[in-house]
Amino acid sequence: MTETSSASGPEAAVRELTATAERVIDLAAKLGRSRDEVLNAGELHLATGVPTAVVESLLRGESAGEPNRQERFRQRLKVIQALDVQGNKRKHSQAAIARQTGISRQQINALANGERKPTMDHCALIETFFGRPAGFLMSEDAAAVNSALLLMEMSLLKEVAKQDQPAPTLATMLAVHGVEGIAARAALLPTDDHRDRVLRMIENLMAESAAETGAARNAVAGETSGP
Repeated sequence: MTETSSASGPEAAVRELTATAERVIDLAAKLGRSRDEVLNAGELHLATGVPTAVVESLLRGESAGEPNRQERFRQRLKVIQALDVQGNKRKHSQAAIARQTGISRQQINALANGERKPTMDHCALIETFFGRPAGFLMSEDAAAVNSALLLMEMSLLKEVAKQDQPAPTLATMLAVHGVEGIAARAALLPTDDHRDRVLRMIENLMAESAAETGAARNAVAGETSGP
């Protein structure tokens, strides 16, 4: 996530976001999902720290204007502070953030209240503390949302590729894993219905195999007992 420098940057960033969003919508459709399911402004707000109303405008292809760097930092810091909690479900205290980042508690407080302009070092240290990607706190809104959509696109591409692969037949699974291996895998399935379906498939396959073997034996017996 990087800051756009040219005068035409914001418009170009919105166009790039729109193109990414269209690809995401197309991929989602292949998986039977609607636009609203994948382009959820509330979820994108939580993923990026960009205000929900701004996300909605950007998804419509509209530039919503940019806050100054100080306000943008404050907005996004507020979001990640609310989301990233400790094991006891409590938010990280400013003292803990200060201790881990090396930024003084007074500076953390001033940054959070918008009373101090953040430096690149401030951003890098806080992003690392919260496990966010470089540029999260300062990238322009369109670039931030586009980055989130690109991650979503990669995930959907993997799902589509997996969906396009033909499912292995039971005969193939039997040859690879054997009956015991399939039974062991069936035991890991979440419901009795799933396990019963696998059992019925195995029983059907074994019945077919037994019938084929019996037919072959009968044919051989007929040949040997012929005139």
